[in-house]
Amino acid sequence: MGTFLGWSIKRPSNFTKFVALAAVSVALIIADARHRHVATAVDGLLARAAYPLQVLAAWPATTAATVWHDITTNAHLRRENDHLTRENRLLRARLTRLGALTAEVQRLRKILKAPPLPGYRETLAGILGVSSGPFTRQLTLDEGRRQHVYVGQAVIDAHGIVGQVIQVGPDISRVMLVTDPNSGVPVISKRNGLRAIVFGTGSLRRLKVPYLPMTADIRAGDILMSSGLGGVYPAGYPVAQVERVVSDPNEPFLTVIAKPLAHLNHHTNVLLLWPLAHVAGTWHG
Repeated sequence: MGTFLGWSIKRPSNFTKFVALAAVSVALIIADARHRHVATAVDGLLARAAYPLQVLAAWPATTAATVWHDITTNAHLRRENDHLTRENRLLRARLTRLGALTAEVQRLRKILKAPPLPGYRETLAGILGVSSGPFTRQLTLDEGRRQHVYVGQAVIDAHGIVGQVIQVGPDISRVMLVTDPNSGVPVISKRNGLRAIVFGTGSLRRLKVPYLPMTADIRAGDILMSSGLGGVYPAGYPVAQVERVVSDPNEPFLTVIAKPLAHLNHHTNVLLLWPLAHVAGTWHG
C-alpha cells in the first residue's frame, strides 16, 4: 500500500505486473510487424546515440592493447637491431680477416712458385717476431734445432735474400737481415760482373755499397746478385738494386745507395735453405 497526492494506492501484485509487461511486449511485436520502418528508424537512432558510449567504454581496453603492441614491437625491433649490429660487426671483422688471409695466400704463392735453387733444399718458416732498433734488424722464426736449422743458414723470399740465421734454439731461430748494420753480403753486378759487398744501414729500405773506386762501372738500376763467396748465400740470387751513385772529387770512393729486393716488411713467412751437401752430411752422414 502506498500514497499518491494524498490518495491511498494499492501496489499491484506480481501477477498484475506480469500481465501488463506481457501486454506491452505483444503490443511492441505487433507494432514492429506492422510498422517495421518506424522500428528500424528508432533502432538506428538509438544505435547512433549509444555509439559514443560504446566507444568510450571500449577505449581503455583498446588503448591498453595498442600500447602493449607498441611496447612489444619496439622491444622486438631493438633486439633485432642489436642482433643485426653485432652480426654486421662480426661480418666486417671476418671480411677484414679474409682480406688479410687472401693477401697472405698470394704472398705464399709467390714464395712457393720461386724457381728452386740447384743444390739446395727449401723449407717454409713462419715469422714469430721482428726486432728493430738503430743497430739491429732481426727476425724470429718458428723453426729451430729440432728442425735442423743451423747458425749461418741462408734465408730468402721469392724476391731476394732476406738474411742469415745467427742464433738457434730448440724450436725457434733468430735471423739477421741484410739491412742490419752488422750484415755484409758479397755481390756481383748482373750487368757487368763487378764485385762488391753490400752492407746494411739499419733501414729496411736502404743498403750501401762502400769502397768502390771512382772508376768503378756501376750505375743506378744495376741489379746486384749474391756472388756465393763466403759460402753463406747461394750464388746468383738477387740481393739489391742500385738507386743512386754519387761521385765526390773530395772522396776516394763512390757513394752507392741501393735498396733490398727482398720484401723484408711484407711477409709472415720466409724460406730456409739447406745445401744438399750439408743435408747429407748432417742428417745422413
